[in-house]
Amino acid sequence: MDRDRTALSRRQLLATTGGVSLVGLAGCLQATPPGEPSEDLRDAPLPEGAEECVSVDGEQRDPEAVSAKEDVAYQFHPDYTGASGYIEMCANCRFFCSGGALGSNIGACTVVEGGIRSQDWCALWQPVEALEARDRPARRGPQS
Repeated sequence: MDRDRTALSRRQLLATTGGVSLVGLAGCLQATPPGEPSEDLRDAPLPEGAEECVSVDGEQRDPEAVSAKEDVAYQFHPDYTGASGYIEMCANCRFFCSGGALGSNIGACTVVEGGIRSQDWCALWQPVEALEARDRPARRGPQS
């Protein structure tokens, strides 16, 4: 008799564990693929107070002169080292307005519309002056 209670208890344990695992797996299947931001981040609005922000290199943002993300090949977290030899991302671009300075985790750009994440990239990327002033031999070469 004790043996039957133990077997039943094991069945219940396995059924419960399996059910919990399936619920967890279902949540993972609906997650955003790695390297792709959620739709909320992709369409992040311009942070409050960023309409006329000043970039890390002193560039003033003109809300009438910004380009659409699609027009500048905006990419989400590309891990890109370009011909410049630097890891090119918004955080080290001369046009980037840091979100921290705006009280937000999303920044802005003086030449691209909408909210901008620091680890993203676009075709208008230019290094901040501090990078240009650094010793050129210390640059990273293009990734293969």
